[in-house]
Amino acid sequence: MGNSTMRSVASGTGLAVLSDLPDNHDAHTIRRANLRRAFQLVLRGEGAATRAMIARETGLTSATASSLVAELIESGFVVDGRPAASTGGKPATRLEVAQDDNLLVVFVVFPRETKVGVLTASGRTIHQETVPNDPADIAGSISELAARTRAGFEGRLLAAGVQVPGTTDGRIVHESVQLGWRDVALAAIVEDVLDVPAFVVNDVDAGAIAEAVLRPVSLRLFVHLGEGIGAATTAMTTVQRGATGRAGEIGHVRVIYEGLREKCRCGLTGCLESTSSMVAMLGDAYHDGLPLDEAERLARAHAGSGTLLTGAVALSRALRMMGALLDPVEIVLGGSAPALGAEFLGDLRDQLEMYAAEGTAPIVVRYASLGAGMFLGAGQHALQSSIGVSWHGADGRDSVGAA
Repeated sequence: MGNSTMRSVASGTGLAVLSDLPDNHDAHTIRRANLRRAFQLVLRGEGAATRAMIARETGLTSATASSLVAELIESGFVVDGRPAASTGGKPATRLEVAQDDNLLVVFVVFPRETKVGVLTASGRTIHQETVPNDPADIAGSISELAARTRAGFEGRLLAAGVQVPGTTDGRIVHESVQLGWRDVALAAIVEDVLDVPAFVVNDVDAGAIAEAVLRPVSLRLFVHLGEGIGAATTAMTTVQRGATGRAGEIGHVRVIYEGLREKCRCGLTGCLESTSSMVAMLGDAYHDGLPLDEAERLARAHAGSGTLLTGAVALSRALRMMGALLDPVEIVLGGSAPALGAEFLGDLRDQLEMYAAEGTAPIVVRYASLGAGMFLGAGQHALQSSIGVSWHGADGRDSVGAA
């Protein structure tokens, strides 16, 4: 899995896990899968993995494990670290992820600006910047930023992740109301500049992935609140995308039937987004990309205005239905939702408890982890899509947050 091998794999479908190998798999395919498994163990070990541990965890011979590690070292993905504690004989050498090469580039695209981060293969951000978009040519702004990023990290890039508001198949942004896009071949645009594989991911899915990396659970419903509203379901670290890739498009589901209904930007009335989006609750001063502290200031200014409570009531109706359908371990509110504070979350929980559906389990709902970095979700998506490994999770245990 030398650098050229990894990049050729990244441009295809990623390294296959052993359970996904076809019956007629060859020695090269098995070798590639074992390299992926070995590198995954080094990633998860965070400096504690050894050759002996890789042999033990994979069931491979010591000689094969050592051969895999040697190839990973030669490719620049792994380096020898500090000696492990001695158990009586010669101490084993710990293995660490190389930090200088095989970098991931992540673009987080908002209507007004684009943020870029460069991450090591272990997920550490080593560079980031924000640039304003040209409203008439957002794709051109992204291309210029990509060119500047490539110049700063020439020859060291492995893959790119691009996070956008809108529906995508991973290559093309089929529709983005916020960006004014329809059928934009964004992955190809980025690849032409960076000369590495690029993987596009919806912003809601990216948020769900980030939460799954930090706190993997068997089934989670993630709901993103911003200028729009969307949802994603994750099983451990895998997003369930649906038959057409549009699972979670809940913003324009009607939830308000009674009284005076707000008109939604889609032209209908009573949509979830028209009542429970951050714009609906905090006003036009809110926009995606607004720093969290500024969103918190807007939330404090609207406390007592009634818009937050109305938004909580409408959102509870949608969550109650989705919770009954999915029976998730928990529901997590992400995007800018944490800026709404404890009172909004309390109102939402009260509504869910007050009108709990008979026969369903209590719904656990909390805000997303504030420790999730801006680039974590799209970075994980690029890593998984390119070489088939993930930073954390997938141990089969549920880890539920308290608040």
